Amino acid sequence: MTEAFEFDIKKPEDFPHWEFDHIDLEYDSVTRAVWMNYKASSPPFYAMQTLSDMASVRESLRYMHALDGFARFPVRYFVMSSNKKSVFSLGGDLVTFTSSIRGGRRDRLIAYAHACIDLIYSLVCGLWLPIVSLSAVRGQCLGGGFEAALASDFILAEESAKLGVPEASFNAFPGMGAVSLLTRRLGVAQAERIIGSGAIYSASEMLELGAIDLMTPDGTLRQAADAWMLEGGDERWARRCALAEARRSCFPVTRDELIEITDLWADCSTALSDQDLRHMERLAAAQKRMATSSGAADDGRSR
Repeated sequence: MTEAFEFDIKKPEDFPHWEFDHIDLEYDSVTRAVWMNYKASSPPFYAMQTLSDMASVRESLRYMHALDGFARFPVRYFVMSSNKKSVFSLGGDLVTFTSSIRGGRRDRLIAYAHACIDLIYSLVCGLWLPIVSLSAVRGQCLGGGFEAALASDFILAEESAKLGVPEASFNAFPGMGAVSLLTRRLGVAQAERIIGSGAIYSASEMLELGAIDLMTPDGTLRQAADAWMLEGGDERWARRCALAEARRSCFPVTRDELIEITDLWADCSTALSDQDLRHMERLAAAQKRMATSSGAADDGRSR
């Protein structure tokens, strides 16, 4: 649903020096990877401005590829990560959720949710580019943040990372992809246990369950990602591309399915009790406090 955004499509000749308000973009010529990092100064959740920047990164890369820009800057991997010290993403914008629900603005809730699905679905589809996508997770990766990570082909997390979908704590469910994506990765029973419990899991627990693919000691995220991408050279990259495509063929996730589930999520959310909304508002306040006290970047780039 690309009409959800007004794209700021960058010029291919300016790559990799593209500037975005909420995204730090980097190109690594050694691993042939584009890193899309959430800025340390950006909200720790998916504000609409962040979503718009993410969509603009996607469309700029697709435009560059269409003009054969990958010949000059070969891109094998697309890495989604964060330059925040202790947060990958806390997920949805709870202030938008609560204000929309209390104001009876289901249309506003739907608009936000569909914008999220636009991005989730494009990640599921590998941005419609010949790339392998990797989420490199440090810190808290919760709710919609975990859903975004699940949409990538592979997930690498530091040992201290916390991952999960806590929506059950306010009697909702994760509506932006977790139902489909966890089911695809883990099967129905395990996906329902994770979603229904609302529990937050450690990286080692998620690795044991099969929800993530790799784990690395704290402070080594960048080095581990680089080593993984370089391992096996072009042959390993081609095999990973084929595996990602095989997953999409065997366990397809359609845009219609994602939209249908997110519309059900909106209906469920608008029916939440006042007690549940107050709990969500406390979490929204915590999001805001974290946004105003964001620490300096610690991007793990030291070699």
